[in-house]
Parts: sequence; C-alpha cells; structure tokens
Amino acid sequence: MVKTRRHGYDGLGTRVIHTPADLTALWQAWPVPSVLAETYVPFVQELALVAVRHPAGTIATYPISRTHQANQVCRWVFAPAPLPDGVIQQIQLHTHTLLTALDYQGLLATEWFYLSNGTVLLNEIAPRTHNSGHYTLDACVTSQFHQHLRAVTAQPLGSTALTSPGVLMVNLLGYETATSDYALPRQQLAQWGRVYWYGKNQSRPGRKLGHINLLNVQPHQVTAWVDRVEALWSGGLSKANLIQ
Repeated sequence: MVKTRRHGYDGLGTRVIHTPADLTALWQAWPVPSVLAETYVPFVQELALVAVRHPAGTIATYPISRTHQANQVCRWVFAPAPLPDGVIQQIQLHTHTLLTALDYQGLLATEWFYLSNGTVLLNEIAPRTHNSGHYTLDACVTSQFHQHLRAVTAQPLGSTALTSPGVLMVNLLGYETATSDYALPRQQLAQWGRVYWYGKNQSRPGRKLGHINLLNVQPHQVTAWVDRVEALWSGGLSKANLIQ
C-alpha cells in the first residue's frame, strides 16, 4: 500500500501496488517527491473508536463502530459493532494509552483493522470530530461535537452512552457532477431517519454531501437498510456511481 505524505483522504492519495508496473504508473500519476509504503493488511473488518480526553486526564470513549468503505470512501457506519469483549478491550486500552502519552485534550477518532486472528491494528487517527462519530448526534446522550467543546473548554465530560440499541449512519455520497441541493431525495429520506446536509455547492462522484442516521437498526438489517437508502438517494443508479 502506497500513500502520499500529505492531502490524502476519502480515497485520494492511496494506491494498492500489485506489480512493478503499478509502481511505474504511480510515479507518472503522482508528481510528488516521496511517499509512504506500508505492507498491505488483509483485514476482516474496519472499526472506529471516538474518544475524548479532558485536560484533567479523564477519558471517555464512545461505543466502537463498524465502518464499511468502498473505493476507500466510507459508505456506512454501524454502532455498536458486534465484537468479542477481548477485541473491545484491546481497542479501548490502546486508545487510552495513546491519549495519555500525547497528553491529549479534546476529541480523537481512531480507525482500526480487525484481523482474522482476533487482533487489531491501528490504521489511522484524526484529531477532530469524525465521520465515524456522526451517529452520536442522534444515538448518544452527548454528541461528539458537544463532547469536544466540553473538553477544550474544561467543562465536565458528558455521557457517551447509547440511547438506541443500534444505529446506522449512511453517507450521502455524490454520484454525478452537479450543483443540485437534492431537496426531493433528502425529504424522502427523512421518513426513515434524521438527515444532515452539509451545504456543499458542488457534487461529484464519491464526495460526502451529507448523511442520514437511522435508529433501532439491528446488525442483520444493515445491508438491507443501506441498499434502501442508496437506491432512494441515487434514483436507482448503481452503487458504483456513488463510490467511483
């Protein structure tokens, strides 16, 4: 796996290298002086944990979520991720250690690879509110945004407890180049959950334009709900249009 050292996000700045020819093509496509090269990790699932640390050292963590990417762009997030207790403890312990070692203040999102042998690897950290934590807006006592403000202003941290047994966040990804505000599909989606629109003035394939939070979703219902949301959102276009 090869990554640019700067400006990489949502599928930009990363490339899987299979052959020397792929590397040659990469240098032609990326006019950068240096890159990062990492061993490719054949993970089973991708997970995320949003945590917050108070200036006094108190740490609170939100429920671990499962995230699903396509073409390296997040399509959906489900919480709480159904995981063995040992995996949950691993992720929480490593996150606590990281926050303490950094003497961190505020919200930090961590993303993890869950491997077939039951271990986890830290893949990415984001020192801010994060897409994987948007579910907290409707499914937790305190949202990630309020929590971050509490931490950076040294106010007592709020509860991170879930208020729904299961929550699904589906990103509303661009599937065309346009300047529409997509008012009609947004209104239609609102029958199922809370829709958040980011007010971006241009759409392009794969761009995050908003998201919807659906409450009381069970793990076995995730795929059906994602398909239903994406079909309404894209007007029946194929999933490939949403994630190219």
